[in-house]
Amino acid sequence: MWAIEHLPLLTILFAVATVAIASGGFYLSTMFPGHRAAGQVLTVTIVIAIAMIFSVSLGQLWGAKRDRDQRVWTARSQHQERLRVLLRGESASLKDIAHALREGRYFTLVTDDARKAVWQDDALTADVERHFPEYFREREELIRQVLQYDSELGRIRQIVSAALQLGEQTEPYRSELVPALVNKCAGASPGASFVRLANGSSRLGSAGRDADSGRADPVVATRDAVRTYQEYRCTADLTRMCLSVRERAADLADAASLASEAARRYAEETELHGSCTYAPAQ
Repeated sequence: MWAIEHLPLLTILFAVATVAIASGGFYLSTMFPGHRAAGQVLTVTIVIAIAMIFSVSLGQLWGAKRDRDQRVWTARSQHQERLRVLLRGESASLKDIAHALREGRYFTLVTDDARKAVWQDDALTADVERHFPEYFREREELIRQVLQYDSELGRIRQIVSAALQLGEQTEPYRSELVPALVNKCAGASPGASFVRLANGSSRLGSAGRDADSGRADPVVATRDAVRTYQEYRCTADLTRMCLSVRERAADLADAASLASEAARRYAEETELHGSCTYAPAQ
């Protein structure tokens, strides 16, 4: 409503109009000296009546403005609190992403929806763009780069897996061997999963095959998997690709950590910038 939006200006205009009417009335009373007293009485009466009308109208408008400002403040405060919860969650997610990147994790193994594997979208995500546009752009660029990295890592793992010839008893350990071999070619440790496999193999004794069932002993199978890892030789091209994706993961992990800190800072801000459907402009 225009009157509420420009209430200070309207108050000044009402005051100016009242003064102008009073001045005009007193001026006219001086033009007719014989009716001077009557003119002054009439002028004062009109001015008082107009001032009362203006004051009542202005009082109602100021009251409406206070009510509206209170509603706006309440709506923005409630919306800001929801955004704080969202940003704190995003900060934690970004920290987890940074940790996963440093581990060389392959996100698309978690879910078929690659974007959700990296980021859990929320109903308020669109509002983040309106209120925190710089952070939103950085976050979206980070998501794009992480998915690009993930796609490249998946392609490298497919290359390694396709060239990996495993026996029947070692085949169940392909999912541990492939990422471990990618890490090996990148000059990194094989990863927690494969380390547990190797440690378990070294602690257990070899019993060969079960004489009664003829089934392969799992200890023998795990030792074969460890031997496959140790004897695997990385080609020059594969080494280059693995090193490249490892360096990219390190850079993205640093970027995710910085974005996590930014989300945490925004979550603690006391003022909500911008407006949206849920938070009208002040």
